[in-house]
Amino acid sequence: MTRWIPWTALGALLALAAGLPLEAQGPGVSLEPERVVWIDGGHFRRGSRPEDLRSALTLCTRAYRGRSDRCSEELWALELPQRDIYVSRFGIDRTEVTNAAYARCVAAGACSPARVSLADDRVGQPQMPVSGVTHRQARTFCEFAGGRLPTESEWERAARGPDGRPFPWGHQWNDRLANHGAAGSQPDPIDGHRYAAPVGSYPGGASPRGVLDMSGNVWEWTADRGGPDGHDWEAGPAVDPTGATTGGERMVRGGSWRSTPDALRVTTRIPVPEGTTAPDLGFRCAYERPRGAPRRR
Repeated sequence: MTRWIPWTALGALLALAAGLPLEAQGPGVSLEPERVVWIDGGHFRRGSRPEDLRSALTLCTRAYRGRSDRCSEELWALELPQRDIYVSRFGIDRTEVTNAAYARCVAAGACSPARVSLADDRVGQPQMPVSGVTHRQARTFCEFAGGRLPTESEWERAARGPDGRPFPWGHQWNDRLANHGAAGSQPDPIDGHRYAAPVGSYPGGASPRGVLDMSGNVWEWTADRGGPDGHDWEAGPAVDPTGATTGGERMVRGGSWRSTPDALRVTTRIPVPEGTTAPDLGFRCAYERPRGAPRRR
Protein backbone atom coordinates (compact mmCIF):
# COMPACT_ATOMS: atom_id res chain seq x y z
CA MET A 1 0.00 0.00 0.00
CA THR A 2 1.45 3.36 -1.04
CA ARG A 3 1.43 6.32 1.30
CA TRP A 4 1.60 10.07 0.84
CA ILE A 5 3.97 11.38 3.51
CA PRO A 6 4.21 15.07 4.44
CA TRP A 7 7.79 16.33 4.86
CA THR A 8 8.49 18.01 8.19
CA ALA A 9 12.07 18.06 9.49
CA LEU A 10 13.89 18.77 6.24
CA GLY A 11 11.38 20.45 4.02
CA ALA A 12 9.26 17.85 2.12
CA LEU A 13 9.13 14.63 0.14
CA LEU A 14 9.45 14.46 -3.55
CA ALA A 15 7.94 15.57 -7.09
CA LEU A 16 8.55 14.86 -10.97
CA ALA A 17 11.09 14.63 -13.90
CA ALA A 18 11.84 15.40 -17.57
CA GLY A 19 14.81 15.73 -19.91
CA LEU A 20 16.48 18.59 -21.76
CA PRO A 21 19.90 18.05 -23.33
CA LEU A 22 22.52 20.59 -22.38
CA GLU A 23 26.09 21.10 -23.54
CA ALA A 24 28.01 20.82 -20.28
CA GLN A 25 31.06 18.74 -19.65
CA GLY A 26 33.50 18.30 -16.78
CA PRO A 27 36.69 16.38 -16.02
CA GLY A 28 36.50 12.69 -16.85
CA VAL A 29 33.14 13.01 -18.61
CA SER A 30 32.04 12.00 -22.08
CA LEU A 31 28.47 12.06 -23.37
CA GLU A 32 27.30 8.84 -25.05
CA PRO A 33 24.55 9.70 -25.91
CA GLU A 34 23.85 13.34 -25.01
CA ARG A 35 21.27 12.68 -22.31
CA VAL A 36 23.66 10.43 -20.33
CA VAL A 37 26.78 11.64 -18.55
CA TRP A 38 29.51 9.00 -18.31
CA ILE A 39 31.73 9.31 -15.25
CA ASP A 40 35.10 7.61 -15.07
CA GLY A 41 35.93 5.37 -12.13
CA GLY A 42 37.73 7.02 -9.25
CA HIS A 43 37.95 7.93 -5.59
CA PHE A 44 36.00 10.66 -3.82
CA ARG A 45 35.20 11.72 -0.27
CA ARG A 46 31.66 10.55 0.49
CA GLY A 47 29.58 11.88 3.38
CA SER A 48 30.10 14.70 5.85
CA ARG A 49 32.45 15.85 8.58
CA PRO A 50 31.15 17.18 11.91
CA GLU A 51 31.85 20.74 10.77
CA ASP A 52 29.64 20.14 7.72
CA LEU A 53 26.73 19.35 10.02
CA ARG A 54 27.33 22.62 11.83
CA SER A 55 27.10 24.41 8.47
CA ALA A 56 23.83 22.59 7.78
CA LEU A 57 22.53 23.74 11.15
CA THR A 58 23.33 27.34 10.22
CA LEU A 59 21.45 27.01 6.93
CA CYS A 60 18.45 25.44 8.64
CA THR A 61 18.30 28.02 11.43
CA ARG A 62 18.53 30.84 8.89
CA ALA A 63 15.69 29.32 6.83
CA TYR A 64 13.49 29.19 9.94
CA ARG A 65 14.46 32.74 10.91
CA GLY A 66 16.37 31.76 14.02
CA ARG A 67 13.90 29.15 15.31
CA SER A 68 16.56 26.71 16.44
CA ASP A 69 13.86 24.36 17.79
CA ARG A 70 13.21 23.28 14.19
CA CYS A 71 16.86 22.41 13.55
CA SER A 72 19.33 19.98 15.09
CA GLU A 73 22.56 18.36 13.92
CA GLU A 74 20.89 15.02 14.68
CA LEU A 75 18.79 15.52 11.53
CA TRP A 76 21.90 14.93 9.41
CA ALA A 77 23.71 12.34 11.55
CA LEU A 78 23.27 9.67 8.84
CA GLU A 79 25.80 11.57 6.72
CA LEU A 80 28.62 10.73 9.15
CA PRO A 81 31.39 9.77 8.83
CA GLN A 82 33.16 11.01 5.72
CA ARG A 83 34.98 8.18 3.91
CA ASP A 84 37.17 7.68 0.87
CA ILE A 85 35.12 5.63 -1.60
CA TYR A 86 35.99 4.18 -5.02
CA VAL A 87 33.23 4.02 -7.63
CA SER A 88 33.68 2.25 -10.98
CA ARG A 89 32.78 3.91 -14.27
CA PHE A 90 29.06 4.46 -14.76
CA GLY A 91 26.59 6.56 -16.67
CA ILE A 92 23.83 8.68 -15.15
CA ASP A 93 20.95 10.66 -16.61
CA ARG A 94 21.84 14.31 -17.05
CA THR A 95 18.40 15.23 -15.68
CA GLU A 96 15.65 13.60 -13.67
CA VAL A 97 13.28 11.33 -15.61
CA THR A 98 10.42 13.38 -17.03
CA ASN A 99 6.69 12.87 -17.06
CA ALA A 100 6.88 12.54 -20.85
CA ALA A 101 9.49 9.77 -20.68
CA TYR A 102 7.60 7.90 -17.98
CA ALA A 103 4.34 8.19 -19.95
CA ARG A 104 6.00 6.42 -22.90
CA CYS A 105 6.88 3.53 -20.61
CA VAL A 106 3.27 3.38 -19.43
CA ALA A 107 2.03 3.46 -23.04
CA ALA A 108 4.36 0.56 -23.86
CA GLY A 109 2.78 -1.48 -21.06
CA ALA A 110 6.05 -1.76 -19.13
CA CYS A 111 5.28 0.73 -16.34
CA SER A 112 2.27 1.32 -14.14
CA PRO A 113 0.90 4.90 -13.98
CA ALA A 114 2.32 7.40 -11.53
CA ARG A 115 0.06 8.77 -8.80
CA VAL A 116 0.39 12.34 -10.07
CA SER A 117 -2.07 13.62 -12.64
CA LEU A 118 -0.61 14.91 -15.89
CA ALA A 119 -3.41 17.48 -15.78
CA ASP A 120 -1.83 19.07 -12.69
CA ASP A 121 0.06 22.08 -14.06
CA ARG A 122 2.01 22.43 -10.81
CA VAL A 123 3.89 19.14 -11.19
CA GLY A 124 2.48 17.22 -14.16
CA GLN A 125 3.72 18.99 -17.28
CA PRO A 126 5.60 16.81 -19.78
CA GLN A 127 9.08 18.24 -19.16
CA MET A 128 8.75 18.30 -15.39
CA PRO A 129 10.22 15.39 -13.42
CA VAL A 130 7.92 12.45 -12.91
CA SER A 131 6.78 12.03 -9.32
CA GLY A 132 4.28 9.98 -7.36
CA VAL A 133 6.14 6.73 -8.10
CA THR A 134 7.25 4.04 -5.67
CA HIS A 135 10.76 2.63 -5.57
CA ARG A 136 9.58 -0.42 -7.50
CA GLN A 137 8.03 1.76 -10.22
CA ALA A 138 11.24 3.77 -10.54
CA ARG A 139 13.30 0.60 -10.75
CA THR A 140 10.98 -0.84 -13.42
CA PHE A 141 11.31 2.27 -15.55
CA CYS A 142 15.11 2.21 -15.37
CA GLU A 143 15.14 -1.44 -16.43
CA PHE A 144 12.87 -0.54 -19.36
CA ALA A 145 15.36 2.22 -20.29
CA GLY A 146 18.30 -0.21 -20.21
CA GLY A 147 19.64 0.89 -16.84
CA ARG A 148 19.02 0.76 -13.11
CA LEU A 149 18.71 3.10 -10.18
CA PRO A 150 22.03 4.63 -9.06
CA THR A 151 23.63 3.62 -5.80
CA GLU A 152 24.00 6.35 -3.20
CA SER A 153 27.73 6.50 -3.82
CA GLU A 154 27.25 6.87 -7.57
CA TRP A 155 24.65 9.56 -7.02
CA GLU A 156 26.91 11.53 -4.67
CA ARG A 157 29.97 11.18 -6.91
CA ALA A 158 27.96 12.57 -9.83
CA ALA A 159 26.68 15.44 -7.69
CA ARG A 160 29.83 16.74 -6.01
CA GLY A 161 33.26 17.72 -7.24
CA PRO A 162 36.73 16.66 -6.15
CA ASP A 163 36.84 19.53 -3.65
CA GLY A 164 34.09 18.09 -1.41
CA ARG A 165 31.61 20.87 -2.13
CA PRO A 166 28.24 20.69 -0.35
CA PHE A 167 26.27 21.86 -3.40
CA PRO A 168 26.71 20.81 -7.03
CA TRP A 169 27.76 24.34 -8.03
CA GLY A 170 30.14 25.04 -5.15
CA HIS A 171 30.62 25.70 -1.45
CA GLN A 172 28.07 28.49 -0.93
CA TRP A 173 24.29 28.29 -0.97
CA ASN A 174 22.74 30.20 -3.92
CA ASP A 175 18.95 30.50 -3.93
CA ARG A 176 18.83 31.06 -7.72
CA LEU A 177 20.61 27.86 -8.78
CA ALA A 178 18.05 25.24 -7.68
CA ASN A 179 14.31 24.75 -7.31
CA HIS A 180 13.75 24.80 -3.56
CA GLY A 181 11.27 25.72 -0.86
CA ALA A 182 10.90 27.97 2.14
CA ALA A 183 10.58 27.07 5.81
CA GLY A 184 7.46 25.11 6.64
CA SER A 185 7.58 23.07 3.41
CA GLN A 186 6.09 25.92 1.40
CA PRO A 187 7.13 26.70 -2.20
CA ASP A 188 9.53 29.64 -2.56
CA PRO A 189 9.09 31.55 -5.86
CA ILE A 190 12.43 33.37 -5.47
CA ASP A 191 13.94 30.65 -7.69
CA GLY A 192 11.33 31.28 -10.41
CA HIS A 193 9.11 28.24 -9.81
CA ARG A 194 6.50 27.78 -7.10
CA TYR A 195 6.26 24.04 -7.66
CA ALA A 196 8.14 21.64 -9.95
CA ALA A 197 10.33 23.09 -12.71
CA PRO A 198 11.03 21.65 -16.15
CA VAL A 199 14.20 19.61 -15.92
CA GLY A 200 17.35 21.48 -16.86
CA SER A 201 15.92 24.85 -15.77
CA TYR A 202 19.02 25.70 -13.71
CA PRO A 203 22.11 25.18 -15.92
CA GLY A 204 24.16 27.31 -13.52
CA GLY A 205 23.53 24.71 -10.82
CA ALA A 206 25.17 21.86 -12.74
CA SER A 207 27.67 19.61 -10.99
CA PRO A 208 31.34 19.70 -12.09
CA ARG A 209 30.52 16.67 -14.24
CA GLY A 210 27.64 18.43 -15.97
CA VAL A 211 24.74 16.67 -14.20
CA LEU A 212 21.68 18.86 -13.63
CA ASP A 213 19.05 19.23 -10.90
CA MET A 214 20.91 17.20 -8.30
CA SER A 215 19.85 19.77 -5.73
CA GLY A 216 16.14 20.50 -5.58
CA ASN A 217 13.17 19.98 -7.91
CA VAL A 218 12.43 16.43 -6.68
CA TRP A 219 13.97 14.06 -4.21
CA GLU A 220 15.45 11.06 -6.01
CA TRP A 221 15.22 7.37 -5.23
CA THR A 222 18.50 5.44 -5.07
CA ALA A 223 19.07 1.69 -5.10
CA ASP A 224 20.48 1.55 -1.56
CA ARG A 225 18.67 0.34 1.51
CA GLY A 226 19.26 2.05 4.84
CA GLY A 227 21.40 -0.01 7.20
CA PRO A 228 20.71 -0.32 10.94
CA ASP A 229 22.17 2.71 12.75
CA GLY A 230 24.08 3.64 9.61
CA HIS A 231 26.47 0.69 10.02
CA ASP A 232 26.69 -0.04 6.30
CA TRP A 233 27.46 3.61 5.60
CA GLU A 234 30.26 3.66 8.15
CA ALA A 235 31.76 0.19 7.88
CA GLY A 236 30.58 -1.24 4.56
CA PRO A 237 32.73 -1.81 1.46
CA ALA A 238 34.86 1.10 0.25
CA VAL A 239 34.70 -0.08 -3.39
CA ASP A 240 31.35 0.18 -5.21
CA PRO A 241 29.23 -0.02 -2.02
CA THR A 242 25.57 -0.89 -2.45
CA GLY A 243 24.11 -0.32 1.02
CA ALA A 244 22.40 -2.76 3.36
CA THR A 245 21.14 -6.11 2.07
CA THR A 246 17.84 -6.11 3.99
CA GLY A 247 15.24 -3.58 5.08
CA GLY A 248 12.16 -1.92 3.63
CA GLU A 249 13.51 1.62 3.44
CA ARG A 250 15.43 3.12 0.53
CA MET A 251 17.62 6.19 0.61
CA VAL A 252 16.52 9.32 -1.20
CA ARG A 253 18.77 12.20 -2.19
CA GLY A 254 18.84 15.78 -3.40
CA GLY A 255 15.98 17.70 -1.77
CA SER A 256 13.00 19.09 -3.65
CA TRP A 257 10.92 22.13 -4.53
CA ARG A 258 9.58 22.00 -0.96
CA SER A 259 12.93 21.65 0.82
CA THR A 260 14.94 24.20 2.76
CA PRO A 261 18.62 24.75 1.78
CA ASP A 262 20.06 22.35 4.36
CA ALA A 263 18.27 19.45 2.63
CA LEU A 264 19.67 20.41 -0.78
CA ARG A 265 23.25 19.60 0.19
CA VAL A 266 24.58 16.68 -1.85
CA THR A 267 25.31 14.69 1.31
CA THR A 268 21.75 14.74 2.71
CA ARG A 269 20.37 11.20 2.87
CA ILE A 270 16.91 10.20 4.08
CA PRO A 271 15.50 6.66 4.53
CA VAL A 272 12.00 6.36 3.06
CA PRO A 273 9.70 3.30 2.96
CA GLU A 274 10.00 1.89 -0.55
CA GLY A 275 6.24 1.95 -1.14
CA THR A 276 6.07 5.70 -0.56
CA THR A 277 4.81 8.10 -3.22
CA ALA A 278 4.87 11.88 -3.00
CA PRO A 279 4.44 14.86 -5.35
CA ASP A 280 8.11 15.79 -4.95
CA LEU A 281 9.73 12.34 -5.13
CA GLY A 282 11.15 11.17 -8.45
CA PHE A 283 14.34 9.59 -9.78
CA ARG A 284 17.00 9.36 -12.47
CA CYS A 285 18.67 6.25 -13.90
CA ALA A 286 22.23 4.94 -13.99
CA TYR A 287 23.88 2.74 -16.65
CA GLU A 288 26.72 0.25 -16.85
CA ARG A 289 27.18 -0.20 -20.58
CA PRO A 290 30.64 1.11 -21.43
CA ARG A 291 29.80 2.59 -24.83
CA GLY A 292 26.51 4.15 -23.80
CA ALA A 293 23.53 2.48 -25.33
CA PRO A 294 20.63 2.77 -22.91
CA ARG A 295 17.36 2.10 -24.68
CA ARG A 296 15.70 5.15 -26.23
CA ARG A 297 13.02 6.66 -24.01
